[in-house]
Amino acid sequence: MSANLLTTPKGILLLLLTIRFHSLFAQAVGNVDAAALLEELPKPPADWPAATARVYPDHTNTPQTAGFYQPWQTRLETAAQQIQSLTMDFYRRYPTGVRPSAPVSSNVSAAQQSAMDAATTDLAQKMMNDPAFAQEFARKSEAEQQAYITQLLAQKGIQPAKGNANTPSNIPPGLDIDWAGMCTELMQSGADPNRRAAQTALQQRYAARHAETDAWAEAEIKKLPMISFGEYGHDHDPEKVKAIREEAARRHRQLGEEQWKEALPLLAQYRRETLGRIAPLNDALKKVDYGRSYDFGLHYPMVLNTQEFLLKEAYELKENEIRLMEECAAWKFWR
Repeated sequence: MSANLLTTPKGILLLLLTIRFHSLFAQAVGNVDAAALLEELPKPPADWPAATARVYPDHTNTPQTAGFYQPWQTRLETAAQQIQSLTMDFYRRYPTGVRPSAPVSSNVSAAQQSAMDAATTDLAQKMMNDPAFAQEFARKSEAEQQAYITQLLAQKGIQPAKGNANTPSNIPPGLDIDWAGMCTELMQSGADPNRRAAQTALQQRYAARHAETDAWAEAEIKKLPMISFGEYGHDHDPEKVKAIREEAARRHRQLGEEQWKEALPLLAQYRRETLGRIAPLNDALKKVDYGRSYDFGLHYPMVLNTQEFLLKEAYELKENEIRLMEECAAWKFWR
């Protein structure tokens, strides 16, 4: 703000009464669109055969799912490292987590400062010594106040600038954003222990059905007559045991396929919900160009921490999909 940005009566009066100038200090946050990054996360496979192919691409019984997601994971880690670096740099400079008040910065010359000091003194004294004037001035319209203050400044050699004042329609981006409220709300929503209750119920239901299949197989094997193996003792007919276990394996695979089919709508829902939760803060950060020319003030550490939380939300969504995918695909190799 410079000395000649005197275009509204409130702004001029504030300047006269305080003679303070505040400069915005850019506070960059991570240059990452968390919503776009989440959109780039590969979608879950459309069916169980595709899920098993993603988990076991080499037809081995060792999951290789993480490798499939590594390119996306690398992008996420790069963004997270940038945010962590900014956070560490901030705390190195300000160990208490609070940046000192910015020094006064303006284009005011010594002569202008002296003139404004004189104008401030004149106006303050007149208001204190003449209560009637103070009341009359307060009742004036903004236009009348502006005219009076402009005349007062002109007497001291300061002319108001031409141009548009900062108004609600052209104030610098982001000054109307409740960073603290937005960050707190996002963190609290992410801590909800019941947000994936439907998935937990699904997993418990299918775990019970798999247990029922195992119990069925053991019961069927016990029904088989014992046969003698001479000096090796007695046991159930191995061929019939094999047939029962193959049938159990088939049932387990079918359950895995059914579970994955039921899981897909839930996973799509969780993606939508995650995008919805992170959208307000993510959009607000985009609005201020990730802090390239914006000062978050005291909220800066909180914003950095919450932006990292955005990435953690995307990471946990990916990890949850992988865990569920591997859980369903693992039945491919059950024997």
